[in-house]
Amino acid sequence: MAPLLRHSSFRTPIVAAVLACALALPGAAMASKTTPAQPSVLEPDSARPASPRFKALLAKAQEGDVHAQNEVGVCLATGDGVQKAPAEAVRWWTLAAEKGLADAQFNLALVYDDGHGVARNASQAAVFYKKAADQGIVAAMYNLAEMESSGHSVPMNLAEAARYYEAAAKKGHVKAMYNLALAYSRGQGVERDETKAAAWMQKAAEANHPRAQYLLAQMYAQGIGVKKDVSQAAHWLALAAKNGHARAQYSLALHCQQGKGVPKDAASAARWYREAAKRNHTGAMCNLALLLLDGGKGVARNPAEAQRLLTRAAELGDPKAQYNLGLLFWEGRDLTKNVPEAYYWLTVAARHGIVEAKKPREQAGKTLSSSEREGLEARAAAYRPASTGK
Repeated sequence: MAPLLRHSSFRTPIVAAVLACALALPGAAMASKTTPAQPSVLEPDSARPASPRFKALLAKAQEGDVHAQNEVGVCLATGDGVQKAPAEAVRWWTLAAEKGLADAQFNLALVYDDGHGVARNASQAAVFYKKAADQGIVAAMYNLAEMESSGHSVPMNLAEAARYYEAAAKKGHVKAMYNLALAYSRGQGVERDETKAAAWMQKAAEANHPRAQYLLAQMYAQGIGVKKDVSQAAHWLALAAKNGHARAQYSLALHCQQGKGVPKDAASAARWYREAAKRNHTGAMCNLALLLLDGGKGVARNPAEAQRLLTRAAELGDPKAQYNLGLLFWEGRDLTKNVPEAYYWLTVAARHGIVEAKKPREQAGKTLSSSEREGLEARAAAYRPASTGK
């Protein structure tokens, strides 16, 4: 029988992810708000009047109290004591924002960013994020940095993005710490500095950011910006895995399977592969399938589950899984042989660069008619990876 292919490494490049800040109205800029009450309305045909609290706020707002104007906007946006009226909320926030109230500037930026109650306008969102950020609103610093680092809808400005990430990070914003670490590691908007990258990654990791924990583990494993330390690498990798980071779970499974930095333990490897597989990590699906095919050392044989895992990984586009699945269909290995499916998956794997697929594909092809091969080859040519459903 031909050998099956196992994934034996994981990707290590540090790649910035788009960390979009959730645009929800309750937050730092509206910290005094409680859970919205049942909607009531101001219109004459209302079945319920506006709440006394809202009426009192409205009176103050009409007298020019900027804090009341901001709170009236919050009530109208969330339906707290009054019928929701997003457009009216924007009007009140605009009044308060023009008078320099940072909370109102931030709320106005959020709705321009989201298009809630006003036409979406990224440029205006950036203007008001900047006003709020310059007055110390941490979430505004982060959101502005996100806009300027991505260049989506506003001109890219990596230097200013890094400046606002750093300002937010220094005030304890965890995602800003992580993105600032990425900026230093890649030299984006700042001079490349691996030591500073590691320091900010450590801060984010200590604040329980799973991606930061995973990348910090890589830094310790490779000595990037820190002294190489295998025990620290294992510590942060385990934390990231426990926090649900799929690549960390896969990497930890590899270490358990290979006995790299941890005791060799096939059962633990299978457990972590299974966790990563739940998160659609195809390498984990593939390696878990091979453990289930072999069995032993704390892992019960389960060829049927192995086939299911390989099928899922193959459908998601993993070339090694495609090869292994094709080989299973060709050789059987306690499962029903299926030559057409074997030929199909081996053809897909070969098209994706798996040279080992060539020989068994030729062998399987010899048992099929030319019309069968042509149909399967056409199907393979039309193959597209399935969506993970995320």
